[in-house]
Amino acid sequence: MRMTKKRFEDPGQPLRHAAEDKRTRRIGAPGPKRAVNVSIDKEILEMAKEMKINLSQVLEEELRQRVRQARIDKFTRENKAAIEWHNKFIEENGIWSEEYRDW
Repeated sequence: MRMTKKRFEDPGQPLRHAAEDKRTRRIGAPGPKRAVNVSIDKEILEMAKEMKINLSQVLEEELRQRVRQARIDKFTRENKAAIEWHNKFIEENGIWSEEYRDW
Protein backbone atom coordinates (compact mmCIF):
# COMPACT_ATOMS: atom_id res chain seq x y z
CA MET A 1 0.00 0.00 0.00
CA ARG A 2 1.50 3.28 -1.06
CA MET A 3 1.19 6.26 1.26
CA THR A 4 0.37 9.60 -0.31
CA LYS A 5 1.16 12.98 1.14
CA LYS A 6 -1.88 14.55 2.76
CA ARG A 7 -2.65 18.15 1.93
CA PHE A 8 -4.59 20.69 3.95
CA GLU A 9 -7.12 21.00 1.13
CA ASP A 10 -8.00 17.30 1.39
CA PRO A 11 -11.16 16.70 3.40
CA GLY A 12 -10.51 14.91 6.66
CA GLN A 13 -12.14 11.68 7.70
CA PRO A 14 -14.88 12.02 10.31
CA LEU A 15 -14.07 10.69 13.73
CA ARG A 16 -15.84 7.51 14.77
CA HIS A 17 -17.56 9.23 17.66
CA ALA A 18 -18.58 12.24 15.55
CA ALA A 19 -21.80 10.57 14.43
CA GLU A 20 -24.98 12.13 15.81
CA ASP A 21 -25.80 10.51 19.13
CA LYS A 22 -28.68 11.61 21.37
CA ARG A 23 -26.74 10.66 24.49
CA THR A 24 -23.72 12.82 23.74
CA ARG A 25 -25.19 15.80 21.87
CA ARG A 26 -25.05 18.93 23.96
CA ILE A 27 -28.41 20.21 25.14
CA GLY A 28 -27.45 23.74 24.09
CA ALA A 29 -26.67 22.72 20.52
CA PRO A 30 -29.46 23.29 18.03
CA GLY A 31 -30.74 20.18 16.35
CA PRO A 32 -33.31 19.25 13.76
CA LYS A 33 -36.69 20.95 14.20
CA ARG A 34 -40.02 19.20 14.50
CA ALA A 35 -43.49 20.72 14.28
CA VAL A 36 -45.65 20.24 17.39
CA ASN A 37 -49.05 21.40 18.56
CA VAL A 38 -49.37 23.30 21.83
CA SER A 39 -52.33 24.88 23.59
CA ILE A 40 -51.79 28.42 24.84
CA ASP A 41 -54.07 30.86 26.63
CA LYS A 42 -55.76 33.01 23.97
CA GLU A 43 -55.04 36.37 25.63
CA ILE A 44 -51.35 35.74 26.25
CA LEU A 45 -50.97 34.44 22.68
CA GLU A 46 -52.51 37.66 21.29
CA MET A 47 -50.20 39.79 23.45
CA ALA A 48 -47.18 37.79 22.34
CA LYS A 49 -48.14 38.22 18.69
CA GLU A 50 -48.58 41.98 19.17
CA MET A 51 -45.10 42.14 20.72
CA LYS A 52 -43.70 40.01 17.86
CA ILE A 53 -42.39 37.39 20.28
CA ASN A 54 -41.15 34.26 18.52
CA LEU A 55 -43.06 31.51 20.33
CA SER A 56 -40.91 28.70 18.98
CA GLN A 57 -37.74 30.39 20.15
CA VAL A 58 -39.13 31.19 23.61
CA LEU A 59 -40.45 27.64 24.08
CA GLU A 60 -37.21 26.06 22.90
CA GLU A 61 -35.07 28.25 25.18
CA GLU A 62 -37.26 27.52 28.21
CA LEU A 63 -37.35 23.78 27.49
CA ARG A 64 -33.58 23.76 27.05
CA GLN A 65 -33.12 25.40 30.48
CA ARG A 66 -35.59 23.07 32.18
CA VAL A 67 -34.10 19.93 30.62
CA ARG A 68 -30.61 21.07 31.64
CA GLN A 69 -31.73 21.67 35.23
CA ALA A 70 -33.59 18.35 35.35
CA ARG A 71 -30.44 16.54 34.17
CA ILE A 72 -28.36 18.31 36.83
CA ASP A 73 -30.91 17.39 39.52
CA LYS A 74 -30.99 13.75 38.36
CA PHE A 75 -27.17 13.54 38.35
CA THR A 76 -27.00 15.07 41.83
CA ARG A 77 -29.60 12.62 43.20
CA GLU A 78 -27.98 9.58 41.57
CA ASN A 79 -24.49 10.55 42.73
CA LYS A 80 -25.31 11.99 46.14
CA ALA A 81 -23.43 9.30 48.09
CA ALA A 82 -20.29 9.64 45.95
CA ILE A 83 -20.34 13.44 46.19
CA GLU A 84 -20.75 13.29 49.97
CA TRP A 85 -17.92 10.74 50.25
CA HIS A 86 -15.64 12.89 48.09
CA ASN A 87 -16.38 16.03 50.11
CA LYS A 88 -15.75 14.16 53.38
CA PHE A 89 -12.48 12.76 52.01
CA ILE A 90 -11.27 16.24 51.01
CA GLU A 91 -12.32 17.64 54.39
CA GLU A 92 -10.38 14.94 56.26
CA ASN A 93 -7.34 14.61 53.97
CA GLY A 94 -7.13 17.89 52.12
CA ILE A 95 -6.31 18.34 48.47
CA TRP A 96 -3.25 16.47 47.18
CA SER A 97 -1.90 19.59 45.45
CA GLU A 98 -2.54 21.98 48.33
CA GLU A 99 1.18 22.53 48.89
CA TYR A 100 1.49 23.93 45.36
CA ARG A 101 -1.41 26.37 45.64
CA ASP A 102 -0.55 30.04 45.95
CA TRP A 103 -4.04 31.45 46.39
